[in-house]
Amino acid sequence: MRVSNKSLAVAYAAVFLSLFLGCGGGDGDDGPPQQDDLESRRPGESLDSVESRWKRGVKEKPTGITSTVELSGSSLVLTTSGQAQVDAPGVLVPAPAFSSNQRSVFFTNAQVGAQTGLLVLEGPQIQFTAGTLGSVDVGSATARTQPPSGSTTPVVALTTQDNASGSNPTATFPEDWSGTDKSLFFSDAAVIHASNLTLTGFTRGLLITATGNTPITGSVTVSAADRLYWDAKSVIQVATSTVHSPAFALGGDVEAGALASSELAASSQPPSMIKGKQAEVTLRPGNVKSQGSFQLSQAVTQQGKMLLPADVELAYDTTPVTVKKDQRVLIPVVFREKTLQGDAVLSELQVTGTGKDAVSVPLDHVETYLDSLWETAGQAGIGAPFLAIGLAPLSPFIAIGEALGCLFSTCPRAFPIWMETGKVERFHIIVQGKLPPGTYDATVTLVGHNYPSQTLPVQFTVTE
Repeated sequence: MRVSNKSLAVAYAAVFLSLFLGCGGGDGDDGPPQQDDLESRRPGESLDSVESRWKRGVKEKPTGITSTVELSGSSLVLTTSGQAQVDAPGVLVPAPAFSSNQRSVFFTNAQVGAQTGLLVLEGPQIQFTAGTLGSVDVGSATARTQPPSGSTTPVVALTTQDNASGSNPTATFPEDWSGTDKSLFFSDAAVIHASNLTLTGFTRGLLITATGNTPITGSVTVSAADRLYWDAKSVIQVATSTVHSPAFALGGDVEAGALASSELAASSQPPSMIKGKQAEVTLRPGNVKSQGSFQLSQAVTQQGKMLLPADVELAYDTTPVTVKKDQRVLIPVVFREKTLQGDAVLSELQVTGTGKDAVSVPLDHVETYLDSLWETAGQAGIGAPFLAIGLAPLSPFIAIGEALGCLFSTCPRAFPIWMETGKVERFHIIVQGKLPPGTYDATVTLVGHNYPSQTLPVQFTVTE
């Protein structure tokens, strides 16, 4: 069983996923969308009905606005779950999995001459001088003008994405390779399509097959291999890379460039962060450029302003609720982003009124690509304005212990900090019986970065 850094994240994600799956509110009728499906809530209409109708109204409709972009700057970061064609020449830079500073890279189903097995190479920088890694799963790409340590020229650094399922391979290593088995056990996998790949610069190598082990020295040519295993912080360095991104976020120290669209007013300042879908992005040191157009769903200006407006609508019931002391009730609210163009971003959550201490709203994480962009940019020491769209004050309300307890009761659903354009879903206002018996009121206000504030009245009675 693979126990990488992401395994714990997957375990936690499974718990949180169970929250959302356990809360009802299905898609309902999957019939063809009608114009009136986009209407606001009708008098007397149930929340289930309006949620189903709104989802049907946006089903299969395109989102975002068609755009192109080219930006330059000292350090630019693309985060995605995409693919890139990686051909020689380039450098594999394995990160150490443990404090021993052992740097290992593993190729599975590696064909070396007439043998096929697990190829293990060690070294701080391993060059691939011929052939190809093929289509590689990519998690991020960083284009910096500053050469990395050990290099005389700037390069584009690619991190790989662990999209492989199943257990990591196992192997029996010689005694003088002590610790390598642990590096393999804790490593992350990336799907590759290696062909005629020549590798040099490693300090030592080993090919492990069913019939024995073969030491590898000097250089090795791999006819084919289908997986690359190494530490998640490892990178591939290349002169340039085009990354196909079904969804992505891009930002950094932007100095010049432009975002262009027939649906977007011209801006005198290039954006410091953009988010979108269906892009082919070419990165060179200090420069990124989309190949053709993509669907832009949000951008942040140099001053930290959201470039695309959003329109959020809520549907909810105002019937007073009753909660027993030390228990809780959930008030459902259906929400949607109506423009189908710009993502809606939450700025602040406010709860006021006599019952404010008993009322809360769970808040969801931002999307993976944005979360990764913030983390990667921070690790790279980038202090760009897009980092001003802070996340820390809006962390999820729920602790893992409460999440586990929620598995055996009704689970609250969270309101998204970063709401995708066109999204239709529901969240819950939580009312807890933590006040003395009596009748209370509260007001929940969702303050948007790029949309008008939304206010929800809450009335409840606490009983013994």
